[in-house]
Amino acid sequence: MTDSTDASRTAAEMVLRALRRTRQVRQFTDEPVAEADLQAILEVARWSGSSTNRQPWTFIVLREPADRARVAELAPYAKHVAGAPLGIAIAMRGDNPEWDAYDEGRAAERMLVAAGALDLGAGIGWVLEAQRPAVATFLRLSAPAFVRTIISLGHPTDAARRPRSAPGTARRPLAEFVRER
Repeated sequence: MTDSTDASRTAAEMVLRALRRTRQVRQFTDEPVAEADLQAILEVARWSGSSTNRQPWTFIVLREPADRARVAELAPYAKHVAGAPLGIAIAMRGDNPEWDAYDEGRAAERMLVAAGALDLGAGIGWVLEAQRPAVATFLRLSAPAFVRTIISLGHPTDAARRPRSAPGTARRPLAEFVRER
């Protein structure tokens, strides 16, 4: 192999490793997130692909502890955002629910990968459909816009950094769910 092929393979391995190691983090230290790191994560989200390049999202950064606590109260499946230094609500336009779900998931996952690349942690919180109107009102969104996903972001605690299972055991083997025809 040539040096450029070796370098490309090394870069690819780093990206693949980051993708395999991306996971939910829900416990954070009090250390603030650097503004440059937040901006880098938002840039990654901005460059996420979307159906027909609609870019249907607005990223609402929740800096104030009281705002994160209120969102956590309104959406219990996003309660970890209250303990994070930052939250990012992904507001979707609401004009195409099927496309919104796909595009929102792509942006959310990329934020988690970007956070991990920056040695930060991030977790996806969920806003149930019944809770969305109250969250939308709190975040000053006009219908049909809504928030379904809220990302908590910060420096993981030592406990959050520890693996929850032995290496190689957290996922089913490929042979259990891949087939060819």
